[in-house]
Amino acid sequence: MLAIYMSEPQELLVRVNHDVLVEIIELLLSTGGLNELSQISRRVRVACMPILFRQCFRPLQVPLPHPRTVLPPSLWLHVQSLVIRDDCPDKFVSQSLQYTNNRLLCGALSGPLLDQGLSGMPRLRSVTIYQRGEEPHGMSWPALRTVMSHAAIREFTLDRLHFCPALCPRDDLHVGLLAPLESFRYLFRNPERRSFVPDSQRYKPNFGDETAALDAVLGALHETLKGLCLLSEAVPVRAISQHPFPCLRSLVLRGEPSDALLSSLLSTISHIQSLRSLVLKFSRVEHTRRIVLWQGNAVAAFPWPALEEFVITYPDPADQIFSHLPCFWRHFYHEFLDSLPLTDDLRYGRRFALLLTSSALRQLLHRAHTPLLVRLTLEYHADHGDEELLYHISRSYPQLSYLKLIRYRPRGMNEVPVVSHRILDTDGIYAH
Repeated sequence: MLAIYMSEPQELLVRVNHDVLVEIIELLLSTGGLNELSQISRRVRVACMPILFRQCFRPLQVPLPHPRTVLPPSLWLHVQSLVIRDDCPDKFVSQSLQYTNNRLLCGALSGPLLDQGLSGMPRLRSVTIYQRGEEPHGMSWPALRTVMSHAAIREFTLDRLHFCPALCPRDDLHVGLLAPLESFRYLFRNPERRSFVPDSQRYKPNFGDETAALDAVLGALHETLKGLCLLSEAVPVRAISQHPFPCLRSLVLRGEPSDALLSSLLSTISHIQSLRSLVLKFSRVEHTRRIVLWQGNAVAAFPWPALEEFVITYPDPADQIFSHLPCFWRHFYHEFLDSLPLTDDLRYGRRFALLLTSSALRQLLHRAHTPLLVRLTLEYHADHGDEELLYHISRSYPQLSYLKLIRYRPRGMNEVPVVSHRILDTDGIYAH
């Protein structure tokens, strides 16, 4: 008689191939049940540890006495991504200072967590530090240098926190040896409205100090960076223009552009020939003018032969750059209101003053010979050139697979022109 013995599921998991076990763990991480699985056996539990603890999140209100209060040292080995939320009370003007003598500089982010904790995480590749609001608050130069000196990390994101908003007399901007970062992102959501506190009570960052600190950092990172996102008020023009950035693929600038930055931007970044994505999401503030990148003889030829994606908030149709775009250009985004906050001081007329009409957009697109375009986003005022714009899109971009139109109609215009596209199906059309 043939006897068939069925193993218990627990026994099967103990004997399963390690790679298969890891796949099961990854699946349960997203669907649930990983905690129960980890209790089956020591082997399974050991296999779960690198996946369970590869991401670590910690809100931080006070300087921690020891990094083990964040995570037991036995688990540091597994951490690959560390996210810290800055909940320091010192950023609020209604609170008395507890951990710093300068409200702009966070004292909670200057403890042993950065000095000792990061050095005990050999697999750490990504560090993100952020705050939920946009109070004028940020990291000190010593704290930033500590984080960016950790040899293992490759990605650093500072979100809604200022990058060295004030230098102290003892701060030395000599950076020494920094980690070979591939991604550095310095982000703000609404750069022109960073706080609800009245101007008379606000602590304001020193963008001169920020620029100096970023100048030192980018001078040390220029050989390895592949992605760079900066606040336009603190762009270190000297460092960017003087270093080659041979690996840089993506450059994002957000914020309030100064006239000096706009007038020199093309010449500042024209030498970075590896660029594939250029994103200019500048904020709408009073006296803002349309962006003209290519002014006169700023450059002799189009400087970025590999550029595939171009995002610009409010372009000038007369900008020469559109006549020189490479024919293999793939993505173009002109989305205006995404960069505008809903504030009372920006009334409807002022908010839309720089928004192009459909006629102006057709003129802009007509100047660019980009038949390989596959993604297109446009935001505009409808006028008499509406149908011509849509006709141009349908005939000029045979490979277009994604089209997003944000269209504002004047009063009394109720009809929407419809032009068919032979490739684009309805799944790729977004209209507002």
